[in-house]
Amino acid sequence: MSQSAPDPSLSQLQHWFLTVMTAPGGLARGLSLGQEHLGLEESSVIKIAPGKQSRMHIYAHGYILRLQECLQADFPVLHRLMGDELFNFFAHNYIWRHPSRAPSLYDLGAGFANFLLQSQPKNTDGVNASEADLLLQFPVEIARMERAFTEVIRAPGLENKRNIKTHNAFDLLMGSRADIHIPACVRLLKASFPLLAYWEQAKHAPADQDLPAPPEPETSYLAFTRLNYRVQLITLLPWQYHFLQAACNNPDMHECAAKLSQETGLDIHALLADICLWLPQAQALGLLTTEEVALN
Repeated sequence: MSQSAPDPSLSQLQHWFLTVMTAPGGLARGLSLGQEHLGLEESSVIKIAPGKQSRMHIYAHGYILRLQECLQADFPVLHRLMGDELFNFFAHNYIWRHPSRAPSLYDLGAGFANFLLQSQPKNTDGVNASEADLLLQFPVEIARMERAFTEVIRAPGLENKRNIKTHNAFDLLMGSRADIHIPACVRLLKASFPLLAYWEQAKHAPADQDLPAPPEPETSYLAFTRLNYRVQLITLLPWQYHFLQAACNNPDMHECAAKLSQETGLDIHALLADICLWLPQAQALGLLTTEEVALN
């Protein structure tokens, strides 16, 4: 007599359920992969009463719906802008291609903006794009903005650093040197649209009203930071944005100013004066911290 196959182990069952529930292509594809990779058929794992149908499709569908709800919560303005049907179409495909692998759902939407960009036709990089291409780029930039907002909420902030020294602009102008440090809770965003005004208006628009039309293209520079547990969105001048970008990789204020001067053609002395006058304000806004450097 042939012996019956041994019961699958707990690890095999867990792997089978994960495969079936999260496989790109849905339940049918997941069941096929479960049989192919683990040698387990649905009938050998799930006991189905005679005349009844399996309920696995309910759980698989519910899993996707729950993750879609998480993306809707992380991208509320984008969700309203695109509408339920279009947003859920992209969210569904994103979840299939990038299934959740982390214990926290915070990581789920990290690649959503790039996924939207990669799903578009070519020539939507904003450099030689037509007006139609720029309109396709608008939802991508809203997604990047909302993801940055979420990251700033979760990133380590300055709330527990009570004794941060603020340098006087006059001292800096007179030659006092200070290293620049960008806090972990700061995000910088260059956009092809004036996003901040639109986003603020869209957030407060009544649920029963349509969102305003996307604004006309216009390059804007934004900084996100958190001060006293409140997220701040700040519009930057171009030189301020590029200076903070340079400071992310180089703490030396004068070297950052020199790089900015080379890239923009602005006078280095005028830039240093503007930077020295702006640094105390930027520090008060939580965009940076400074550390005095002793001169030899």
